[in-house]
Order: sequence, then structure tokens, then C-alpha cells
Amino acid sequence: MPSPVSRPVSEGSRLRSGVVTIAGGQAAYLSVGSGGVPVLLLHGFAGDRLTWQFNLSALSARRRAIAVDLPGHGGSTPDVGSGRVADFAPWLVEFLDGLELSRVHLVGHSMGGYVARELAGLAPDRVASLTLLSSAGLGTPFDLGFLRRAIAPADVAEGRACAERLFAGPSPLIPRFGEVLHAQGADPVRRAGLERIIERSFADHADGGPPVDWSAYRMPIQVLWGRDDRIIPLPPPDRLPPAAPFRVFENAGHLPHIEAASPVTATVRAFLDGGDDAQSVELTEP
Repeated sequence: MPSPVSRPVSEGSRLRSGVVTIAGGQAAYLSVGSGGVPVLLLHGFAGDRLTWQFNLSALSARRRAIAVDLPGHGGSTPDVGSGRVADFAPWLVEFLDGLELSRVHLVGHSMGGYVARELAGLAPDRVASLTLLSSAGLGTPFDLGFLRRAIAPADVAEGRACAERLFAGPSPLIPRFGEVLHAQGADPVRRAGLERIIERSFADHADGGPPVDWSAYRMPIQVLWGRDDRIIPLPPPDRLPPAAPFRVFENAGHLPHIEAASPVTATVRAFLDGGDDAQSVELTEP
């Protein structure tokens, strides 16, 4: 979903913006920190890298944190290819190669969670862990009508009405989100790409889809959700990875990493740090 501000990096910020040119087209990203096993953040449908602005710095305490714009979003290539979310996974492999990153933790929100899971299945050796945040692609119902309205609001007021559905309650960010949604809908290239993604990746599964075969995923997984998510409601237990941590955040809707930024970021950070520490013990044991 859209970002609440219009500028990617403020003056004097530690955040760095960059662009990698790969065979699949331009990839724009934000990066902060260094060292450790990096974490790659994947935004949701109609959003961009700026949706992680409340999380990036805190996640970079022990590692590099990177937020990338997926195809058809933000400053990355407008070409969404087939429109199938699964096809964004090989594009991300090219992106990782372009940054010379052999292995990353993945954190994906909504559509970004779907993409993260596809990448983990395609290149499991490149994925240290998987955090799914209000994730699409788990075979559960979602609000398809909302997606179609959100990419083409008739005016700013309708954009704001769409933005309100993303939040659990009133937020000072809602007006800005509404403006961004309306501006995106007025861009015919951006709108066409988002329409293709909807029709090729989501339209046939609005009432739910096949369950995920979690046995194919060997990396640590955690699932995080907002209690009041009106876009992708809380999934039933049988659609979640067995034995994986499942954390629900109160007073948060479809954007828990924004509405509950501090507790969500702390939860993600603890998961990543714990995984790195466990791996370090395994490597040092005789």
C-alpha cells in the first residue's frame, strides 16, 4: 500500500537510496547499516520501499537493512511482466546478485509476503529466515474489491476512503495515503501494471486458494498480523506454518508495521538476531 511521504530520504538521513540495473529492469532501493546477514524488506501491493521508513533504522542495528521497490512500484521498472507474483522471485534473485548479497533474511508485507515465500521456495539457500506480515498467498480469503478500488479512486476523497480501510482506527497518515492512491490511479502506466497483477495473481483466489505446502520451507518462519485487518483477515491455524511463531498485534489493521511500528520492529529484530545467534553457535560447535 502507498507510502505516507513523498520524499525517499530526508536531508542528513543515514538512509541511502540506490538503483541496480539488472536484466529484469531497474530496481530502486533504500539501504541503511552494514554487516551481518542483511534483511530485505518487501512492500505490499500498490506500496513502495517508503512503507518501511518506520522500521529500517531499528532493523539495521546488527545488519544491513534494505527495502526494494518491486516491479510496477515506486522507482523500479514499470514492467510487471506476466503480472504473476511468482515471477517477481527470479527478478529478486537478480537484484540480490546485483548487490552481491549471497543470503538475506526476508520480511514481506501483504503481496510482499507472497513474493518472499516464492523467493524462499525458488532459492532457499539465499534465504536465512522468512517473516510474513499480513501476508497474501496463504490460501485465505481477501478483499479483492478493495484492491480494484484502491488502484483507481475517482478522486482524493475516494482515495482517502480506501486508505481508511488499511488502518484499525483514525491516523494522521490517512489523508496522505489517500492522495498517493489517487495520484497512482491517475498514472496510466502504473495503473495498467497494477491491474495486470490483480487479474493474473489475485482475481481467481479472492475466496481462498490452495494451502501452502510448508514442508518445502526449511528456513525459520514467523507470521505477524494486525488484529483488525480488514483487507486480509486473520488466517485460520490450518493455513499457518506448523510450529511457527504467530503474533497478533492489537489496535492494528493491514499495516501493523506502521500502526504498531515499535512492537512489530522489535519482534522482527529479535527473530532475526535469534536466528543469527543460533546459526553462529552451530558453526562454532565441534
